[in-house]
Parts: sequence; C-alpha cells; structure tokens
Amino acid sequence: MSTDTPPGFYAARTRAMKREGVAGWRTAVTLRAGRLAVVGEDGGAIWVDPADVARMRVGYEESKRGKHFQTRIWRTGQSNPLVLHPLTQYDPNYSATIQAFAAAVAAIGGVGRIERGIMAFWAWAGPVLMGLLFLAAAAVGIVVLADHVWWQRCAVALVPGVLFAVLLWNTLTRLAPRPIVELSELDKQLP
Repeated sequence: MSTDTPPGFYAARTRAMKREGVAGWRTAVTLRAGRLAVVGEDGGAIWVDPADVARMRVGYEESKRGKHFQTRIWRTGQSNPLVLHPLTQYDPNYSATIQAFAAAVAAIGGVGRIERGIMAFWAWAGPVLMGLLFLAAAAVGIVVLADHVWWQRCAVALVPGVLFAVLLWNTLTRLAPRPIVELSELDKQLP
C-alpha cells in the first residue's frame, strides 16, 4: 500500500469479491472516509459503509501452523457475507483496521451487531463428534462389560468423557459465535 493511504492490510480475494468486480490475487483493505474499502490490486473495489452492516463476526481458527484470522461482514441487501482473510498471519494493521471499523459499526448501530467466534458448524463439530464417541463408549461399558467391576465399566468412557468436556468448554467460551458486550472483547479474537 502506498504511503498516502491510511494503514490497512492485504487480504485474499475471494470468489464473492470477484463476483462484485474486484480483480487481482489480493486486495488492499483500508478505512477511508469512515468506510471500509476493499480494493483489488488489478482494479475494482467494494465500499462498505458502517450503516450497511447487518452483522459482523470476528474470529480465528487454529491449526498446526498457527491462527488463521477472519472477519465476516453481512451487509444489508447482500445474501453472502464479505469474508476477509489477512494474508499476513499476525498483521497488526489487520487488528487496527478491524477494531476501527467495528467501533464505527458500533457507533452507528450498536455493539449488538458485532459477534466474535467462528462458523457455528465448525465450532460445534468437535463436541458433537466427541459426544457421540462418549455415548458409544458408555454403551460398551454398560452392555458389553456388564459382568465386570463398576470402575472397569466406567474406565471405557473416561477419556472420551474428559475430551468431550474440554471441547464443550472450548466451544462455549471461545469458538461459538455470539454477540459481544463491549468492543474490548475483540482483543481476544485479533492478533
């Protein structure tokens, strides 16, 4: 980005951005005149006014390679969200830009339109699958090991039960999407 534009970050161009006319492999995302500008490196731009934001979700997913940050912006009149994935993993300009835009959205429409977390499906996939494994292990302990001592029957379901509890706690406290109460909650979701 050139020195005459405010701080911003580079994001990957998605198919949704391409459908809206943004060209190039990456996009420059900045705040200009109170609006979020998503400008393609080969042309085209999307301007998002804070008043047009129906909902905004800030979060990250973890992998072996670290955290992958993303922001989803649902705009009024658009069916699909605008998804911003910063190209640099721990870019401080991403954090500053998203916090400033979230503050603008909150100032116009209230903090209730801003959420933290990831997609609900991926947030709940781990606890649901581990819960099924826990139920299967408990059934094995009750039915198959019926003539064994009580602690041997419970031992089968112990590890899946503990893993289920940890995954459920992680989902409820960090992953599941929910509205924020104050803007400082975004600090945990940004680099």
